[in-house]
Amino acid sequence: MPLFTAKVDYGLRALLDLAAQPPGRAAQGREIAARQQIPESYLNQLLVVLRRAGLVRSVRGAAGGYLLARDPHQVTAADVVAALHGAGYLSSDGAGGAAGGAAWVVRGLRGRVNQAVRRELERLTLADLVAEVHRLDEAHSLMLGL
Repeated sequence: MPLFTAKVDYGLRALLDLAAQPPGRAAQGREIAARQQIPESYLNQLLVVLRRAGLVRSVRGAAGGYLLARDPHQVTAADVVAALHGAGYLSSDGAGGAAGGAAWVVRGLRGRVNQAVRRELERLTLADLVAEVHRLDEAHSLMLGL
């Protein structure tokens, strides 16, 4: 099963959108969907999952919408993957399957790859990713001469 499914792609983009908002400003699902080019109905489903996982909170009222539930420096990409795919998604468990040298080697390789991916996802926070978005936007603006 691939790591970056539409669920993770859209979930990360929605959280990055929220992380880029001024502190305390809630964003409505339809605004996020429009800015990030995510189907609104699918985004609303993801926001429910992210709310249940404690990554976003919803605010009711005329100025309502969604806010990050935690500081962007405290939310890792691994948190997002775990919320959307389940905590054991990147398990390096090599149990099951055939016994023998080749099977053990392949399971070991899978475990090492999963560990490397998990380490990278645990290292990167939403704040890191927002900073990367800003750097790319600035570089793009410079290239366009804006």
